[in-house]
Amino acid sequence: MANLKPIVIRWFEQGFISKESLPAALNTAQGSAEPHASTTQWYALMTLLLTWLGALLVGAGIVFFVAANWQGMGQFSRFALVEILLITSLMGYILVRRRAVNSGDINGFGYTTANAILLLSAIIIGSLLALVGQTYQTGADPWQLFAIWALFMLPLALVAGNELLWLLLGLLLNLAVLLYFQAFPGSLSWLFGPTALLAWLFFLNLSLHLACSLLNGRLLRLPRILKPQQQRFNAPLFQQMTILAAVVAITILAIEALFEEGPSIWGFVYTAVIAAGFFVYNHKVKDIFVLAIGGYSLVTVANCLFIRVALESSDVVAMFLLLGISIIGSTTGVTLWLKQRHKAFNCGASA
Repeated sequence: MANLKPIVIRWFEQGFISKESLPAALNTAQGSAEPHASTTQWYALMTLLLTWLGALLVGAGIVFFVAANWQGMGQFSRFALVEILLITSLMGYILVRRRAVNSGDINGFGYTTANAILLLSAIIIGSLLALVGQTYQTGADPWQLFAIWALFMLPLALVAGNELLWLLLGLLLNLAVLLYFQAFPGSLSWLFGPTALLAWLFFLNLSLHLACSLLNGRLLRLPRILKPQQQRFNAPLFQQMTILAAVVAITILAIEALFEEGPSIWGFVYTAVIAAGFFVYNHKVKDIFVLAIGGYSLVTVANCLFIRVALESSDVVAMFLLLGISIIGSTTGVTLWLKQRHKAFNCGASA
C-alpha cells in the first residue's frame, strides 16, 4: 500500500485528528505501508469497482432500453417504467443506508454501496427529464435539460459526498453552458465580447473549484461546527478537473489577448490568477498538480508572446531559433522546479 502519512497530516489539518493523537496516528500510518496489498484489500477494491460499474451500466441500460423501444412502448409504459425504477432505486438507497448506519457507518460519505445506488438514481432522473421533453415536446433547449438535471443532482451529491456525483454535477453544468452558447451564439457578447463562452467556462469552473476547496477546509479552516460536514466535499479529482478546465480557459483567453490589436483585460486577469494561484498553492495548500498546470500554462503564454515578437521581427529565422531554445529551456526549468517543490512538500508532510 502507499504511504498514508500525507493523508494523516491532511486529516490533522482538517481537525479530524487531535494534536495529542497525531504521533500515534503517524506511527500507525508508517506501519501500514506494505509493499503489496493483501488479498482482502484486493477483494474490497474489486467489489467496490464492480459495484459502481454496475450502477453505471444499469443506468445506461435503462436509457438505451427506453430509446430502443420508443416506438413499441406507449406513453404510459415509458413513464411507468422510468418512475418505478427511480422509486425503486431511492428505496434501495434508504434500505442499504439504514443497514450501513446500523453497522456503524454514521456519515456514509464516499464510495459506498448506498451512494452507488444514488448515482443510479441520478442517471434515472436525467432520463426522466429527457423523457418528459421528448414526450410533450416542451420546446425547451438542450441546455435547459442539463441545467435542470444539475439542479436535481445537487441534493444527491450533498447527501452522498461522493466524488463521482460531484464530477457528474460539474460535467452537467459545463454542458449546459456550452449548449447555451451554441443556442445563443451572440449572448452576453456586450460583457465579454466574442470570448464570452470561454469567459463563462473559466468563471464557472473556478467557482466550483474554490467552493469545493473552501467547504472541505483546504483553503480556510472551518468552524468546529462545520468540520463534520467537510467530508461531503472531499473530492480531490473534482477539484483537479475544475481547476484544469479553468486554467485551460484563461490560458486560451490570454493567448487571444496577446494577438489582438486593441487592449484586452484578459492579460491582466491571467496574470492575477497565476500570481494568486502560485501564492496559495505553493505556500498554503501545497498542491503540486495545480502548480504544474499553472507553470506549464505560463510557459505556453510566455512562448506565445515570443511567437508574436518573432513574427514581427525582421529576422524571422533567428527569432524562431531562439523560440525553440526558449521552449526547451522554459519547459525544463518548470519541470525541475516542480520536482524540487514536490520533494519539499513530501519532506514537509513527513516531518
